[in-house]
Amino acid sequence: MLSSSGPQAFLLLTVGMLLAGCQLFDSSTREAAPRSPSVMSMWELYRHCQSSGDVETVLSAAKQLQQSADTHVVPAPDVPKSLDRFVTKQPVRTTVDPKALAASCTLQAARTSLSAGREQEAEQLLYAVVFSYPESDYTFYVAQAKVWIEELHRPGSSDAVIHPISTR
Repeated sequence: MLSSSGPQAFLLLTVGMLLAGCQLFDSSTREAAPRSPSVMSMWELYRHCQSSGDVETVLSAAKQLQQSADTHVVPAPDVPKSLDRFVTKQPVRTTVDPKALAASCTLQAARTSLSAGREQEAEQLLYAVVFSYPESDYTFYVAQAKVWIEELHRPGSSDAVIHPISTR
């Protein structure tokens, strides 16, 4: 009996090692999670967005901040659906809210685009804020975008200058 179970045990052990090795070396199914940018790098990008007058620079900063904000709320792909609610909306554990930075920078990109005579692009950016930030945390940015959209649609507003809404 011992002699007949020996080859079976060896075969099971060999198959187990092969399967473990395949999983260990199969990089196509496992990708490194995207690294979240540091708070300081996001803040510097935001400051650059607010101070630059170059449309392309501001648009690039807005896009990068939006991508950074997206990496902060994406659950891991292997988390069971029943646990999504615990993972998808985590409290911001930084000194800044990445989505707020992205929304604010997108508004700045709209203002800069309008100043450069790119009204259609400015309007698209404003609508992006309205539709991308439905959460109540971002009501201020959505309200500001809506006011600016109204200003753009007023008769004789081709020379419209959009001004920030006062926070007071």
